[in-house]
Amino acid sequence: MKKRYAALLAAVLMTLSMFSACGSSDKNEAESGSEDAVSTSINVIAPEGDVTTVPDGGEFNDPAASYTFANGETNASGSEAGLSTETEASVAATLPPNHQDIVDMIQNAETAVTTTKAPVMKDYNVDCTTRYGYNQLNDAEKKLYKQILEAAKSVEIRIDVDDSVTNEMWVKVFGCMYLQEPQLFWLSSQRVTKGRLWYWEIDPELIASMQKEIDTAAAKVIGQAEGKSTYEKLKIFHDYIALNNNFVKEQGFNQTIYGGLVSGEIQCEGYAKTMQYLCDLSGIESMIVVGTNESGDSHAWNVVKVDGKWYNLDTTWDDPILTNVDKTNVRHRYFLVPDEWIHNKSHFNVNKKVTGTKVTYFNPPACTSEDMNYFKVEKKLYTDKASADAALKEALKKAADSKLRAAEIRVSSKAVYDEITADLKGYATWIKSERSSVKSVSSNCDPNTLVIELDLVY
Repeated sequence: MKKRYAALLAAVLMTLSMFSACGSSDKNEAESGSEDAVSTSINVIAPEGDVTTVPDGGEFNDPAASYTFANGETNASGSEAGLSTETEASVAATLPPNHQDIVDMIQNAETAVTTTKAPVMKDYNVDCTTRYGYNQLNDAEKKLYKQILEAAKSVEIRIDVDDSVTNEMWVKVFGCMYLQEPQLFWLSSQRVTKGRLWYWEIDPELIASMQKEIDTAAAKVIGQAEGKSTYEKLKIFHDYIALNNNFVKEQGFNQTIYGGLVSGEIQCEGYAKTMQYLCDLSGIESMIVVGTNESGDSHAWNVVKVDGKWYNLDTTWDDPILTNVDKTNVRHRYFLVPDEWIHNKSHFNVNKKVTGTKVTYFNPPACTSEDMNYFKVEKKLYTDKASADAALKEALKKAADSKLRAAEIRVSSKAVYDEITADLKGYATWIKSERSSVKSVSSNCDPNTLVIELDLVY
């Protein structure tokens, strides 16, 4: 029996990305690895103990955009009446450290009412009622948000909910709570079941030990930002997260702040949660927003407030995915940008679940300002061809002298952008003649944000 549950557990705790293809939107990375979504068919444990198969591309592979119910796992074209029982399949998995405890939890889940463990995050200083997303919910949804949050803090398996809590309401509120409370790194979204919670880890002592590692790492980053402006703090957080993490799709706690601050391996949800967590600790108002890229793959980023105005901040897509990791390489293309630059251009279906049971988690605030955009603040914004030409050459020389990978500037109009990008081969030839260490040059320019980026290989 235990062998059977262990096999089932391996499937349940398969460390699939909440955002399975949330890498850079740019498909022309120099030396980049494949950014295609990993298509996976896995088995999950149904409440009755049966095994139900979620097909390739089904909701279980993408819980943030596609939450599922225990009584009705579907894909986009499926029925929510339920799925047929299938034969068990052998699935490779990375098991959490106290794997047998979780096996026992699942085995006894039907008879367990609640656990009695004390909350492990008593000292976390963010009141959920201050969250922007929480305050977009109605009274009943706010009550459920708090109920799920408190249960997750205490590592409870079951939550008593009445018939007024519909499946749709549970999907919406659980999704909102799960994404806006980054401290809950032990909570899993791999199963979303009304009245039930699932975890990556349930041992309070192990969770506390992991929290100490998180605290140590976070304190170092917060220390670097002490006394700085909000803009400067966000840049420190952004650059730290990008430079100290590798993008991975399916490994360990990569959807969590533990991945972002300790293990150094995360995916877009991990990037966004780590940014949110550091903002929380620094008193910066922020939130996590989800959506899709132009291919329909799910994604997550942040919306943050700087000097009273809201901006988008996407750390994932500012951390290029490279086969050979470059610890000096960080972009600022999506650092404090308005909606106009990205909505329905690179970031689609903002805060919507677009498959299965469709919900909008909440409507984030409009981001309309360019005032604190990286290129404006750092004086790397140019309005004419001559100044942009000189600035790009200077950026290329500085990058080559410091052996940095990316040289980036921004221009203020599509006309100037087109003039500069019309001669990218000329810039490549020029820098290779100026600096013999440069072996090749590739373009990562973006017509949506009007960022001109040339990447150097030495």
